[in-house]
Amino acid sequence: MRIKYFIFFIISTFLISCSQDTEWTINSLDGNYLKVDSANSPNQDEKMLSEIAPYKQKLDSAMGGVITFTDKEYFKKKPNGTLNNLVCDMVFDVIEKRYKDSPYKPDLCLLNYGGLRRPLPKGEITKSAIFQLMPFQNESVICRLSGKQMNKMFEYLLKSNGQPIANMTVYYKEGQFSYALIGGEKFDSTKTYNVLTSDYTAKGGDRMNFFLEADTLLLCGSLLRNDLFTYIDELKGGQLKASEEDRILIEQ
Repeated sequence: MRIKYFIFFIISTFLISCSQDTEWTINSLDGNYLKVDSANSPNQDEKMLSEIAPYKQKLDSAMGGVITFTDKEYFKKKPNGTLNNLVCDMVFDVIEKRYKDSPYKPDLCLLNYGGLRRPLPKGEITKSAIFQLMPFQNESVICRLSGKQMNKMFEYLLKSNGQPIANMTVYYKEGQFSYALIGGEKFDSTKTYNVLTSDYTAKGGDRMNFFLEADTLLLCGSLLRNDLFTYIDELKGGQLKASEEDRILIEQ
């Protein structure tokens, strides 16, 4: 037993000594590119592959199904982009219809630019393309903002060089907020507005801290992505078309 303790003491002393006194230097650093895919994987589990094959086939069939089409490719861009407009318009349309007879009917929609992950291609649009566009499990939320909080939102839009918006046009001049049109009417700082957004931004995501000051927050009960699917279903095979209007106008 004493011998074991002695050996442990010697090893511990050596490790402590190395950690305190030994200096390590890198003499060279080489890197190689190794392509990783199923073709160069040496040990595929054939049994596992056969077991998941029926599920993979079913998933590929569901995700690869064409659900709509476009006549051009849609990209996101700051301060304005066709993809920005399209996604916001789709979500706003679905939620506005859902709450059309409610005091929570949204006045506008504001989403985060970073939440749009992929452009939509020209031609046939599959279910997979919508999942790639919006892969997150974010829920649609309506926040009620006062005029003061709305002004903070306008400041944020300028500072961030724009975000996706719907049913609103915002004008800036010489680095300052000038005015906004919401549903075609000029913004009134004495009123409150129902802003449709996501649960991520409603919690202050992407530094949208003005949402944290909302006195009312309503969960709409659907994912943003599912709202997109609902909109597409209502097209009944029609074309998905984005507005090309500029909604954030910055005059220097």
